[in-house]
Amino acid sequence: MTMKKNVRGDDVYYYVEWSRMFVYDRHSVTRLIPEMPGLVFMQHKVNRKMVNMLVLACWRDGCRVGIKKLMDEYTMTHVSIRERLSESEVYFRYAVIDTSQNDIKDIMYWLIKEYKPELNDIAGFTDSKRYINIYLKESFES
Repeated sequence: MTMKKNVRGDDVYYYVEWSRMFVYDRHSVTRLIPEMPGLVFMQHKVNRKMVNMLVLACWRDGCRVGIKKLMDEYTMTHVSIRERLSESEVYFRYAVIDTSQNDIKDIMYWLIKEYKPELNDIAGFTDSKRYINIYLKESFES
């Protein structure tokens, strides 16, 4: 799973390769997800339809630690998000983005704006303000 970036004038074009979809399990997540910075996209099923729940940015700790911290029942942060995620089986995919925190911020902004995950607040989230337009092409591993 890689990310490519192309800047043309005031516009940026990102290409993100996502992992295949996994069912979240706190025991197996450490084998499935890398300790690299990136994004985790979480979904769940409602009436056999996948619903976008959360885009999680993981820079300093990496994706593995980021998802473990979010879902750890003994952590007192993000309790309401964790409770919503635990209402049904959680599915996730990840993308490694190890270029810069600002690239993660731009891609996350685009994803939240495009997919409108229930637990992300687009009103309270901005891009890096480095580019006028952000474009994203995604590739999904099956």
